[in-house]
Amino acid sequence: MKFIIRNQANISKKYLRFAKWKIRKLSRKFGDIIYSEIYIKEVAKSPSTYAVTVKMGIPGPDIIVSAQSSNLNILWSELSQKIKRQLRKTSSKKN
Repeated sequence: MKFIIRNQANISKKYLRFAKWKIRKLSRKFGDIIYSEIYIKEVAKSPSTYAVTVKMGIPGPDIIVSAQSSNLNILWSELSQKIKRQLRKTSSKKN
């Protein structure tokens, strides 16, 4: 799987590794993900609010999911749940 990360907010690499780990875990479960593009930007400075958009290439139409939060741990878990829901929808349409 190919990862493209656009980190415009200059967040720590540990959060980027965590995001990759989450997506790889979902890829092992569903097996449909070809590539993943992660766009991170800082929306507000005080308190720091981040906006993340994840575009995932799967057979058929791509999945695009986005979320905003000031806590990066909550942000990644929220995105993970949204991605999982979308992957379930697309895999159920195939069957």
